[in-house]
Amino acid sequence: MSAPRENVDVLIRQQGGAWSAPTSHGYANEAELQELLFLQPSLIEGVSAEAVAVREFSTGVGPADLVIVDVDGSLTVVECKLASNADIRRTIIGQVIDYAARLAELAPADFVEQWHSQEGPSLNALFDSRPDDPRGALETNLSAGVFTLVLAVDAINEDLRRIVRFLNTHTSAGMRLLAIELRRAVHGSTEVLIPTVYGLESADEKDARRSGRSPARWTHADVDPHLREHGHEELADALAAFKRELEAAGFWVRGGGTGSAPSYSIWGRTAGGVEIVPFSAYCSDLSLSCNFQWIAPAGRAAQERFLDELLAAGAELRKEVIAAANFSKRPGTPLSLLRDPARRSAFVAAAHRLTQVTTLPDRAG
Repeated sequence: MSAPRENVDVLIRQQGGAWSAPTSHGYANEAELQELLFLQPSLIEGVSAEAVAVREFSTGVGPADLVIVDVDGSLTVVECKLASNADIRRTIIGQVIDYAARLAELAPADFVEQWHSQEGPSLNALFDSRPDDPRGALETNLSAGVFTLVLAVDAINEDLRRIVRFLNTHTSAGMRLLAIELRRAVHGSTEVLIPTVYGLESADEKDARRSGRSPARWTHADVDPHLREHGHEELADALAAFKRELEAAGFWVRGGGTGSAPSYSIWGRTAGGVEIVPFSAYCSDLSLSCNFQWIAPAGRAAQERFLDELLAAGAELRKEVIAAANFSKRPGTPLSLLRDPARRSAFVAAAHRLTQVTTLPDRAG
């Protein structure tokens, strides 16, 4: 990692202390940036918290730094470069497009075989919990060459912005190109990451020109009108009240995937500073996903208490199945349960108790 710059734009202090520059910043090499995104692909705009990735995915013309498969069957190809690379704008653009072109030539069965030969996480485990079975979407995206291409860098320059804007404007709707800047600073045992995304606006403008297709990614604002337009006014009212109560308890909402119907997830943070996602709302099957998998950072005791409190409030969950799966599932319960104000408040209280956990997750390995 490089030495501190004199012209820093991030200052850090302990509470009550003096502000000072980080002890170091940036990345030692591109592999370090790749590792950061491999461990948490959701740092990339539009990638969900349950997406899975393979590093150095073989394409026949070289390995793509990361290939990411999301729960809705969407594909993201990532190439990482540092600003210190003098040929960054030519090299990174050429590589990521070349890799995408080769992936589009793969038959779906060959892609899956390559994925598993490189010890990629199980795609069956990723898709099995989804009611709409995204395997067909994955195959369609591969065959049609529908990818999000991501240029992950430590600093975005104007040349890179210009290229991203041009390609988003003048290429087919199936390709979205984003540049994500991940500026990193370290001060003692504290890491600071400042992500900035470029290309969303030009990519979304291109998506808007598509006819007869769902938006690239649903937002929370899509859920309420969808429910009302499909005759679920009371359910829309109940879910809106649930969202307001959760936000009053310190949670926030993020958009969902690219499925046939809108969805969103409820995010929070434990007292130990770790993000958790206790609930997701799905219009596709009118379900509230209880995300035991995504509250794992709060610890097993918190997962067990969350389950017991949801069951006590009337959630239609099977305790023995969740326990047998080692709390790695995200089972759904009917959204209609939220019509009961007492039950709704109990669900909010159960989620709020998760935020009181102060233990930091085990970072070993």
